Amino acid sequence: MFLGPPLPLSPDLPLSELLANAHPPGPLGVWVRPCGSALRFYQLSSPGRSFLASSDLGFLLTRCNHVALREGEGLAVLQAERVIYWRALQVATATPYLPGLARLQALFPGLVATASGLLIPVRKDSPEEVLALCIKEGFRVSGSRIVYSAKSQ
Repeated sequence: MFLGPPLPLSPDLPLSELLANAHPPGPLGVWVRPCGSALRFYQLSSPGRSFLASSDLGFLLTRCNHVALREGEGLAVLQAERVIYWRALQVATATPYLPGLARLQALFPGLVATASGLLIPVRKDSPEEVLALCIKEGFRVSGSRIVYSAKSQ
């Protein structure tokens, strides 16, 4: 689960971090903030390592297999398809970002993230109380279901 919205890279990011993540085939998309001065590119001595920098994320997603962007405070290099899914999920849920898993785990001890969603053990609270807490804390819930299981599970 992502820590927040995807963001352009910080101008303080060392070029060496990008070099370590630029691998063929194709250029590594580098999402940067708009700047008043022209970007300068230099040919590198390492063959096959190339970058395409732009402040237009959509432009990069249509031209690069991987995109470098900022997630929280760190560098994230993701497949373009994964970034598209990330953004689509934000639009579909009408949230500026997905809540951090650590925050959810603090609210619901025993929470387990799965490929199909989040499993929240309901022991002392009713499912309605869990949903009410989600709404109170600003989490959007698109669906829910109750699964009964033995205590050992």
